[in-house]
Amino acid sequence: MVFWAEGDLYREFLKIINTRAIQITCICLVSMLICQIIKFVILTIRNKKFVWKYMFITGGFPSSHSCLCLTLTTSLFLFQMHDINGLDWSFAVAVVLSLITLHDAMGVRLEASKHAVILNNLVKDVPIEEKEALGFGKKGFLKELLGHKAFEVFGGAILGMLLGISGYFILVSFI
Repeated sequence: MVFWAEGDLYREFLKIINTRAIQITCICLVSMLICQIIKFVILTIRNKKFVWKYMFITGGFPSSHSCLCLTLTTSLFLFQMHDINGLDWSFAVAVVLSLITLHDAMGVRLEASKHAVILNNLVKDVPIEEKEALGFGKKGFLKELLGHKAFEVFGGAILGMLLGISGYFILVSFI
């Protein structure tokens, strides 16, 4: 008895899937890098100070989490429509992951940012040793830039869609 999974057609199908997975992963990683570079440039111009830490910061405009998720969802949609003329379950997973990420960036993480600001103000006169014991870290304050405003998430989402579309057309056209 010969199964379809043992044939040449299946091997070709797996080759396409593996190639697409690598391509989509590369598009997403480049997208995240571009988003962080944009955030770095914006923060450098706004603060009139060149600080490498801005390249790795969370929060701010545009949201790199939103950008990454929407790049994944968009490029997955386009490649599946191109390769199989439809969508499979992985697209549904990407949509749900994106919705969770967008909601979390504006909800939980934004509220955690607000709480960090309040807590930092409450303990500003507390000695550094006591702050460290309470979990405020070696510098004596909590990180405040965690979440995003709706505009920042929307900007990251739009950027992610544009980069997903661009990556798709670059790969389909030239490779």
